[in-house]
Amino acid sequence: MFRHGQASFGQDNYDQLSPTGYRQARLVAEHLRDLGVAFDAVYTGALTRQKQTFQSMADVFAESEAPLPTPVETADLNEYDSTGVWQHYYPATINDHPELELDETSLGQNPKKFQHVFARIVQRWINERHDPPGIESWRAFRSRIGVGLNTVMRQEGSGKNVMIFTSAGPVATTVQMATDMPDDRCIGISWQVLNASTTRFRYNEKEITLVGFNDVSALERQGDPALLTYR
Repeated sequence: MFRHGQASFGQDNYDQLSPTGYRQARLVAEHLRDLGVAFDAVYTGALTRQKQTFQSMADVFAESEAPLPTPVETADLNEYDSTGVWQHYYPATINDHPELELDETSLGQNPKKFQHVFARIVQRWINERHDPPGIESWRAFRSRIGVGLNTVMRQEGSGKNVMIFTSAGPVATTVQMATDMPDDRCIGISWQVLNASTTRFRYNEKEITLVGFNDVSALERQGDPALLTYR
């Protein structure tokens, strides 16, 4: 399971890979190609940044005449609507914690400040007992990811090497499914998922098991700290 490369934080359209995001994706693909890793199937979410990450990696494999399988696209593997969550819960969060109020026009230039406020907002979303109007609830998000993963596992069966391109929230939710961690730990894990990282699972018809989490060795070997990004 791959998190997409760095997206365009602070730009008008976040859902596009940045130049760094494209570079991250190619480096991961080159690393896998050099290791001789082969894949039996590919699935992507429907978000542009997820599909662009796949395509960048597919281009590398195609250059070596070892093309990746044609991807199956499913919105079940999409990230939750972070913009909707922000817009819905920001006013109440600031009302309870006025010290967190920030100039929203400058948030795009300060990821750390954004993350500090966003973490509070997401926690409020998780703790919501009723379905918030107009946006997907945390419970519905978790259920959707579970449906998407179960579909993949049912379609492919056990014993296959399946490539999934998704986002930090679905990665963390899958870790939660494999480890039974509580919701607050799950969202904490999602903040640690690096762009273009690999998280590995084994699965069969009965269970899914976590094998490796948040591997960015393909990026670390470049010796460039700018490649290790979270947004």
